[in-house]
Amino acid sequence: MPKLLAVPNIDKFAHLISEQRKICKPIEGEEEQKDVIVIKESKKDMMKEYERAALRLDKAKLVLRRLIDVQKAKARASKDDPLELRSPVTKDALVAEVARQLCVNIAPENLHLPVPLATLGEYEVPLRLPRSIPLPEGKLNWTLKVKIRSR
Repeated sequence: MPKLLAVPNIDKFAHLISEQRKICKPIEGEEEQKDVIVIKESKKDMMKEYERAALRLDKAKLVLRRLIDVQKAKARASKDDPLELRSPVTKDALVAEVARQLCVNIAPENLHLPVPLATLGEYEVPLRLPRSIPLPEGKLNWTLKVKIRSR
């Protein structure tokens, strides 16, 4: 409102708006360009984006907070036994959390998780990414670090 880019819908501003339209009216014969040009991304740009996403996945640590099963926690034999979760963490839950926390969209097929994660702790979930994405120095494969904590 200070720059009069937006004004209240009152009659006293109607005159002001009509005057501004007269001033900003395009000159006749000179048409405004209404076509939108879509620039397609090249394969190099796409590969660079994939590499950045893969590096972000490899360097980040995904932290999930889940409820534990209290009855099984009381019945465990020793303090060294891991606490079990009420509901295990599946591939779909990991994909959703990666999109939410790390802003990277991955497909469930890209995660190698044969069995859902059922206990608290830290895990390294292998990623299945295309071979065309180069691995960082000293790495044998892509991994996603996941830490599951209790609430």
